[in-house]
Amino acid sequence: MQRTSYARLLVLVGWLGGCVLAQQGALTDVTPKAPVVAIVGASVSKGFKDGPATGGSADNDTVPLDRVIKAWLQQCDAKVTNRADLTMFLRPLEIGQAQIDKAVKDKPDLVLAVDFLFWFGYGHVDRAHQDGERGARMERLEQGLAMLAALPCPVLVGDLPDMAGAARRMISPAQIPAPEILTALNERITGWAKAHANVRTFPLGATVSQMKTQGVDLELATGKVTVPPGGMLQTDRLHANRLGMAWLGLLVQRELVAGKVLVEAPQWTLDQFVVAAGAEVDLESLSGTAVGRDGK
Repeated sequence: MQRTSYARLLVLVGWLGGCVLAQQGALTDVTPKAPVVAIVGASVSKGFKDGPATGGSADNDTVPLDRVIKAWLQQCDAKVTNRADLTMFLRPLEIGQAQIDKAVKDKPDLVLAVDFLFWFGYGHVDRAHQDGERGARMERLEQGLAMLAALPCPVLVGDLPDMAGAARRMISPAQIPAPEILTALNERITGWAKAHANVRTFPLGATVSQMKTQGVDLELATGKVTVPPGGMLQTDRLHANRLGMAWLGLLVQRELVAGKVLVEAPQWTLDQFVVAAGAEVDLESLSGTAVGRDGK
């Protein structure tokens, strides 16, 4: 089935009107306006494809987060900028600050920082730190949180997923925090977010865990599709594929609507996010016929 023909099968929901932004968690402007959304983050937000050049498969594919968000907010005339950087793992402090500086200049109404903090918790650290690995990682995380604190608008920030088991050609075990350290880092992110009225956390850790170990049941217009563990990830077991980005878009929408950040935003179905991410073929590859798996 071609992507165009799949799109014709969709029962598209109507738009609910222009987007209204709620500042600091409460409505302050009830006049519909074209929102400015800035994306900051690392390789998932930027759209990393694990192809032959990185030891992956030519079949691996993905899209950047802004492609999905732009499509979702198209009828709001939203301006979406993507300041994420594929090389953030090299110098998270310098590159992270540069992203925040650019995002501030965008004068955003909303900042999506789903994977911004990843390399503030992951990566190589000075294990000779006076407080050991935990202290070194916590110190760097505090610097990332301080950068986000400079943003005066609503911020959706992701916590840290457990990427143990990812391909070593992408991330070495020494770059991955131990489970107890990862727990401490996430507790700090949660506590920091609660102390900032304009910040809402995105459960990236739980999302990735489900993608990796449990699989995901997708409710589509044509029926239910069960994605097996790893089916939303590229072969490096680190980056989302197109289907993973479609699902991520749906979950971002849910968090923003639940947090009343985007009031009267379009209420998209998963089918629409699948089309926006170009993930129709990913669905088909799951079983040869990806739609109607529940017998409908």
